[in-house]
Amino acid sequence: MISDARVRYTKMVIKNNFIKLLKNQPVNKITVKEVCELAEINRATFYKHYTDCFDLLKQIEDEMIVDLEQLVQELPHKNHTDMFRKMFSKIKEDGELYITIASEYGDSTFPNRILNLCYEQMYPSLESQFPNMTKTKQEWLYYFSANGCSGVLNHWINTGMKEDVSELAKFIGDLLNRVSDGFI
Repeated sequence: MISDARVRYTKMVIKNNFIKLLKNQPVNKITVKEVCELAEINRATFYKHYTDCFDLLKQIEDEMIVDLEQLVQELPHKNHTDMFRKMFSKIKEDGELYITIASEYGDSTFPNRILNLCYEQMYPSLESQFPNMTKTKQEWLYYFSANGCSGVLNHWINTGMKEDVSELAKFIGDLLNRVSDGFI
């Protein structure tokens, strides 16, 4: 147990210091040496957990995605506005982290990954809403909607998440409903 707590603490220190560096320089310019010096650990400790800074960034993103997936799966029904409200609330709660990860220095495609996780949740409703539409066209509709939502999400994150979460969730939910209504 003590070992697990130490590992969690070490990983937290590495991640926090990596994020500090990522705020001011692109991931491809951050060195393992810089992270280790800032975190006050040796390189061997870093390499026990990560292969390089890109692996560290990917693992941070993967953890964030898993957290969002768990939130979405906890919803009793698959109302899109409720799903977005939950997700956006979590994103805003961890705002500094999301802003840094989605910045030009991190991974500007990260908001797309967030919305792609919705695919499994939303696709069944597309199938039932458009039973006569081919699977290919249902996928086109989903990705058209998801990429538009991704653009809105990316803008919201990169402008400091000033707008109310409920307002943003309702706006995106309403947009999706209007796009869908156009096909009925």
